[in-house]
Formats: sequence, structure tokens, C-alpha cells
Amino acid sequence: MWYSVLTQKAAISFHLLEGSRLKLSTNVDVRKEPFHLNHYKISRKPTWEIYHAHPCMEFLYVYEGHGHVEVNKQVFPVEPGTLLVFQPFQLHRLQIKGPFVRSILMFDPYKLDAALLAFSGIRQWFNILWKQPLQCQAIGEQQHVAALFERLHEKLARTLLHKQEEEFVLSLLAILQGIEPVRKKLYSGLEDKLRPRYSHTAIQMIEWIELHYKEKFDLNRMSEDLHLSTYYLSHTFRQSTGSSITEFIVARRLKEACLLLETTNKTAGFIAQEVGFLNGSYFCRVFKTVLGITPKTYRLQL
Repeated sequence: MWYSVLTQKAAISFHLLEGSRLKLSTNVDVRKEPFHLNHYKISRKPTWEIYHAHPCMEFLYVYEGHGHVEVNKQVFPVEPGTLLVFQPFQLHRLQIKGPFVRSILMFDPYKLDAALLAFSGIRQWFNILWKQPLQCQAIGEQQHVAALFERLHEKLARTLLHKQEEEFVLSLLAILQGIEPVRKKLYSGLEDKLRPRYSHTAIQMIEWIELHYKEKFDLNRMSEDLHLSTYYLSHTFRQSTGSSITEFIVARRLKEACLLLETTNKTAGFIAQEVGFLNGSYFCRVFKTVLGITPKTYRLQL
């Protein structure tokens, strides 16, 4: 079924599986932690869903679970052995039935790009995955990635913190080499005419939202700050991300609210004000409409 959240200026819609709740995970701060592995994460709920975006790049490997992922208005099947590739700031919705077991590797693409300077061929391939419009972002039958994640997990456990970055880079290099044989499935563009996936304007807008999403949104203020018309901003953002500006802001506020519910004892009313909602009652209505439960129930289920 479709649930809609009415905001002051527009509506945001999330597609929820029967009996599921929208789980908005926290971001990895790539400025402080350029590489992050969440190994063999298990969710045992009968249905599982997430809808979010993040500034880092993500490789997600599926051990158990069947479903689909929606990204850039395309839908791809997900099953055991699937490797998902998500680019920075790319909104994606993942819906899974049954126990969901996966490993997630998030990283700063700029950091990896610098580490690949000595590997021109692989670096060019990585830049395609990072910056170009991909025609497929769910790669099946990638069981070899499971062994790479397991090896990385074991090495990190016995490697000093300041030396772990090298292990991450070596593992990512192996993953990139491993999926290069399916290059044509993922990207069919001309490599001598590479163009950015997002316009410079869209990236500026996302960065502006990250700085101001906790404040009352004012499109005119964004227009003044970025020196562009309101129409151009709205049109460019939807064209680049497939989402309206308001949808993106509401999703970002809810993600931050979930983080605060998970990690603090702050009241729903306090959290509402902190993340940018008008008041506590409005926040609770939006939260329940989108996630299917109240903030209080969400906290109790942790």
C-alpha cells in the first residue's frame, strides 16, 4: 500500500511492504571514517525495507533474503549472491522478504580514487561506477565477494587501526577486478564522453540540504544562496535524483530522528524540534504514517 505524508509545500510517498516498517539507517561520516565495514548484519523480520541516500559509496552483498531494489526509477531483483552498488547521494529503496543477511562496505570515493592512481585501468572502471549513470546496480552470482568480505573482516580484527585503510583498499581493488567482467551489463556509455551522473547544481543542492535540513525549508532562501531560480532548482533536483526537494528533506529529517531515538533518551517533542519538524504532534503523525509505528514504539522495539 502507499502512504503519503503531507508537508507544507508538497507530498512525500513511501511504498511499505505489508507488515514492515521503514528503517532509516544512520550515515557513515566519511570525513571521520573513510572506510567502514558492517559485516554479516542479520535482520530476522519477515519483511524489511529501507529508503535513504548517503554521501558515501556503498557495496552491499546479500547472503540471505529475496526481494528487489528500486534506484533511479529502475527495479532490480535481489537474491542470495547479489552485489548492490550505490553511488553517493543516490536515493534507493530496498525491500526484502524473509531473514535478511548482508555485509555492507561504505567508503569515501575520493579516498579510494586517490589510492588507485597507480592502477589506471581499474581507476577508470571505478570512476564509471562512481560517477556515471548505470543501467544495472544489482549484480547477481557474485559469491566470490562473500569470501572477500570475510577475509577483510578477519584482517581488520587483527590489524592496528592506523593500518586498516590499506586492507580496505586492497579488498575494494579485488572487488572491482571481480566485477569488471560484467562491465557491459552495468554501463554501456562511451568512455571517451563520460559525463557526471548528477549536475553540479544538484550536488550543491544536496550539500545545502545537509547544512539546513533542520531548519524550516525556504526554497527562496536556497535560490538566493545558490544564485539560481526556484524553478530551475526544483526541476534540476527532480531530474537528477528522481525525488522532489521536499521529499528528500523529509526523508533526511526522519533518518536523523531515528538516530536520536536509537542513541539518546530525548523526548519525541525535543527530537521533533531538533530535526526540523513544526512540532511534536506533527512529527509523530508523519513518523507513524511513514514508518507505521509511533516514535515511542520504534524506541521500544530497538
